[in-house]
Amino acid sequence: MPHRALVVSTAIVGLTFGGVAMAEPTSTPTYLPIDLETNMPGTVVVEKGDHLWSISADHLEATLSRSPSSLEITPYWREVIEDNRDRLRSGDPDLIYPGETVVLPDPN
Repeated sequence: MPHRALVVSTAIVGLTFGGVAMAEPTSTPTYLPIDLETNMPGTVVVEKGDHLWSISADHLEATLSRSPSSLEITPYWREVIEDNRDRLRSGDPDLIYPGETVVLPDPN
C-alpha cells in the first residue's frame, strides 16, 4: 500500500533557568504514516462486525442501486478476497480487523 509521511513537530526540549525547568518546542519532526487508500473511492475501512461478504454485498447494492442476489455477490466476493488477501494483517479473508482498508474492484 502506498504511504506518505506527515511531519508533525511535537518534541519538547527541557531548559533549566535558575533551577526551574522550562519546556521549549523544537523543530524535530515526528513522522506519522498515512494510508493514502483510506477513504479513497473504491475502498472501505473495516468496522467492527464487518466481513468481506457484507462489504462486497453493500458495495454491489450501492453500485447497482438494488439488492444483489447471492449469485451476483459470490463472484464479486471472490474477487474482493483475491484483491485483498495480501493486504490483510492476518492473511486470512475470514479474519479482518477494524481499521483495515479493503480495496473494492470495479464490479463492471
